Amino acid sequence: MGSALARYATVHRMRFEGIRTPETLELGGRPEGALSWKIGPSGEVGPDGYRLPAAVWCAIGLYPDLEAAADAMEAKQEFMPFLAEARESWHGLLLPIMHRGECNYLDRERPDTIFEASQTDSGGLCMVVTTAGFVLGPDFRVERVIDFRRNVDATNEWIGKAPGCLANQVFTPHTVGDDGCTMSIWTDDAAMLAAAYRPGGHRAQIDRHKEAAVMDRSSFTRCRILEACGEWDGRNPARADKS
Repeated sequence: MGSALARYATVHRMRFEGIRTPETLELGGRPEGALSWKIGPSGEVGPDGYRLPAAVWCAIGLYPDLEAAADAMEAKQEFMPFLAEARESWHGLLLPIMHRGECNYLDRERPDTIFEASQTDSGGLCMVVTTAGFVLGPDFRVERVIDFRRNVDATNEWIGKAPGCLANQVFTPHTVGDDGCTMSIWTDDAAMLAAAYRPGGHRAQIDRHKEAAVMDRSSFTRCRILEACGEWDGRNPARADKS
């Protein structure tokens, strides 16, 4: 592994009045001290495999230490000046407690582990971040990307109705070649594990991948939410449940 691993992350979800394109947002900013910063829309899958512009945009930042991550939470308006234009936004500071798989967020050319998971875990709400990507080589087929991401959307819809799921979203960074991302918040680990691995929409996609690889790499990260602010569909899911 040629890059330093991240120990903390921030995730961000913004909802605007209408569809926003990269040209209408100031996307040149980046959190100071971040090892990686990815931002993109949550629209439907387009004909090139990338997500179409949407009213919802999401981002994820990776950081080497808590200070850098906390500073990014505090200074988010500086690198996301368009927050003032959002109808609502939600921001979370995450501690990864379990991580496996490969992602290209730290090194585009050499996807690998991106987090060093914490050895301590206080329990509580669970936030899961997953990524999936494709090798852009001679065997690359955009139809495979489109099929996979459409199935991700169907699974995401199913996950949102699963017991214990407080919020969930998919997005793809607007920059070419970066892995797509999902994020979901759960009441506890047991609810998340039940939805992920018992018979249902998510388990069906796992079995489908085992039969015929539907993507080239993926990662799964389980996190605790250390801090959260703002609203996600009218509430802060880190402080409330569906009742």
